[in-house]
Amino acid sequence: MRYAASRLFLLLAMACCLHAASWDELKRDCAAFRSGPELTSFRTCLTDFFTAQPVHPIVESIVPGGGTGVGLNLTLDSPKGNWQRQFTVNGAISFRDFWTAETKFTLAHPKFGGEWNTARDAFATHLYIRARDLPRMPFYGLGPNSSEANLVDFSERDAFIGADVVNPLASWIGVGAKLEGIFPDVNGVHSPTVRSVDQYYTEASAPGLTQQPVFVHPEIFLHFHHADPVEFDYHIGYSFFEDTGTGHYSFRRFRADLHHNIYPERSGGIPKRDSVLSLRGLLSMSDASAGNAIPFYLQETLGGSDINGDPTLRGFRDYRFRGPDLLLIQVQYERRIWNMLGVLAFYDTGKVATRKSDLDFTDLRHSFGVGMNVWAGAKVVFRAYVGLGSGEGAHPYFGIPAGL
Repeated sequence: MRYAASRLFLLLAMACCLHAASWDELKRDCAAFRSGPELTSFRTCLTDFFTAQPVHPIVESIVPGGGTGVGLNLTLDSPKGNWQRQFTVNGAISFRDFWTAETKFTLAHPKFGGEWNTARDAFATHLYIRARDLPRMPFYGLGPNSSEANLVDFSERDAFIGADVVNPLASWIGVGAKLEGIFPDVNGVHSPTVRSVDQYYTEASAPGLTQQPVFVHPEIFLHFHHADPVEFDYHIGYSFFEDTGTGHYSFRRFRADLHHNIYPERSGGIPKRDSVLSLRGLLSMSDASAGNAIPFYLQETLGGSDINGDPTLRGFRDYRFRGPDLLLIQVQYERRIWNMLGVLAFYDTGKVATRKSDLDFTDLRHSFGVGMNVWAGAKVVFRAYVGLGSGEGAHPYFGIPAGL
């Protein structure tokens, strides 16, 4: 919350335009502001500053609870015929000393596979190296009944080296795969003012605490999607996490993330994208062989937002519940009410489980809340809300939506 005002100011300034600006546009628009200062020319100049190519500043969330990071992005595009090439390097560090860095090469083709492919999306592959340092992450214990009183902190530094590929087969379905290496490093937090994980938990209560092997992570997935009149986006995948050391931490995971958008208002037969009812269902089930353990830092979480910034049970604190299996259902309505400002209301329910047999509709956790949005076109670029109903106090959120 300390930096909320500055983040809102930046996003309000950027919301007037989302295109990538050239340096010539930046110099021209900022010169126009200097010669005749007014709000419109100021917003245009500032927007160009944050979208300039090939280099521009970035403002992004590192992970929930890690603060907002500031940094730089370098993007080099090299289109050649039907093949589109893009090379990006970006990095950001927050005021809480969380940082992230990524190098990525993207290769895309509008219709890979010949004329039989009726897809409108592009074939794409990404080669990437990503690293992050998370010096203080909360851990409440495992399972659906973990207590706030058991809160401790741990530090995590990890790196990912891999490649993914997705090829659309038709206008509504694509198939893809990913192969990456994961290099985790998990430790306690050595500070007299912090309850460190290694002082209160053991390998039995927090698997993976004592050692973190290198993992090989292959995944195969299907991507189902459709736009008007029924808009949905499904990602269904099955993956393996192979412990390259002793094999003790190897496990498998099935994950289905299903999104639906319903637009109750239309104008001239065209849906109003700034009035949307969103439905989401998420099911994740992990399985390990007899004698194996699933590392706690690779288990799913519910509460606030997960490590990727996706909202979960928003009435609870970030990462409040952690387990190998997860069920989540969300309903949210958003509507623009004036210019760039809008309102939202939501309801979340779900649970984590340590056994798949416990993953049912009994003893679900619930939360609800209201808030406001900042819109740019048909996209939300800033969101603020308060989550309620957890029985553990209100949980506020103020920041940049995941995936922006």
